[in-house]
Amino acid sequence: MFRKPKKKELIYLIGVFILYFSALIYVYFNDLSFSSLYKYGLLQQKGIIGEQVRIKEIETPLSLNIPKVLWYIYIKSSAVLVELFQYWIVGMLIAAGLVVFVPWEKVKNKMGYGGFKSNFIASLVGAVIPICSCGIVPVLAGMVEAGIPLGPTMAFLISAPMLNIPAIFMTAGVLGWKLAIGRVFGTFFIALTLGQIISYWQKKERFLRRLIKINAVPSLNKELQKFAFEITKKLAINPNGLTTEQLAPGNEDKLFLLGEAGIIDRNKEGKWYLPQISNLSMDNITGACFVLPTGDSDTTLKEKMINLIKTAWDFFLQLNYYLVLAVLIAGAIKVIIPTSVIVNFVGGKNLNSVLVASFVAVLAYVCTYVEIPTALALIHKGMGPGATLSYLLGGPGLSLPSIVMLSGVFKPKVLSLYVIVSFIGCIIAGYIFNLF
Repeated sequence: MFRKPKKKELIYLIGVFILYFSALIYVYFNDLSFSSLYKYGLLQQKGIIGEQVRIKEIETPLSLNIPKVLWYIYIKSSAVLVELFQYWIVGMLIAAGLVVFVPWEKVKNKMGYGGFKSNFIASLVGAVIPICSCGIVPVLAGMVEAGIPLGPTMAFLISAPMLNIPAIFMTAGVLGWKLAIGRVFGTFFIALTLGQIISYWQKKERFLRRLIKINAVPSLNKELQKFAFEITKKLAINPNGLTTEQLAPGNEDKLFLLGEAGIIDRNKEGKWYLPQISNLSMDNITGACFVLPTGDSDTTLKEKMINLIKTAWDFFLQLNYYLVLAVLIAGAIKVIIPTSVIVNFVGGKNLNSVLVASFVAVLAYVCTYVEIPTALALIHKGMGPGATLSYLLGGPGLSLPSIVMLSGVFKPKVLSLYVIVSFIGCIIAGYIFNLF
């Protein structure tokens, strides 16, 4: 049986569908392009062709009429949601598939806490799997829950939207091979740097729930799953925690393994506890915050498929708040700082700046592939090669709405590290590219 959404989850679930259908109704009654809506999240007149098809949108002039401005923010947010939602759902299913079908313990034994080799492979995988920045967040959640270390996960996060093969060929075709090659090297530089730092951090921290927010039971082997079932039953009725001797004498290694799987945690007093239910009663321990392992891993393919849908649904409920918040921010950016303003701001010989372009990449909202025609417009306005590279690297994954969505997966310290390393990496890559 599917989990019923809690009150707040239900509010955001309803909000998602209201936003979604608002865009469809608006496009229909204003005779706009459904193709542009679904492909690029744009409210666009029919018949637009060429480079403008990815960036041209209905005019929303700023005014002192606050209700009018708020309406445009709302309707442009709804348009962003329509384009994003299809990737979001696919991402949820991929995430759930990773959790249900990928054996967590085998991945853990194979990859450990990550390292240069794992981070490099993850970066390559990101290059050959063209996952748009719009749909990558739930995939990341599934990767983490499947046991893939945070280092390779973050390397994949960087490379998938920045480096995927279609984006590289589009960059080469529209902007030239020098920028395409610079994009490749810049992405690997940022991905491997961030991956190495996060791998070291996870190895030192060990307990996954101190680094991420998402909650789902990973796919454990039969023995470990039954052990987890017994342990979580004991901890559920002892919310203040138990020591190793009280909980599972002689099995501290297994307890640490469950800690690394994100199922349990340990406090400064050395007591093990269920991190998500330490202040909850037994009546709601199977609610949105946490799901106890069943203790039975002998499931059929049909049961696994049902579990996949249930897990995807659970991810969906957990992340809807961040989805709604992200699209509202994206809509506000589109209205208050439209693409035409960004082009005029960055363009010109006095603002040919890598630093400015990196800041613009954070403020602008562009989905993967849209950054290329936008960059071309910026070049026509006078933006230099290094600044263009910084924009290409930062635009797809470092925009404010993307950061908001990632905050639904990672704790603030991990998210902050991602933003800082990525931002500095964009600047360094841009300045080095200018030297050539």
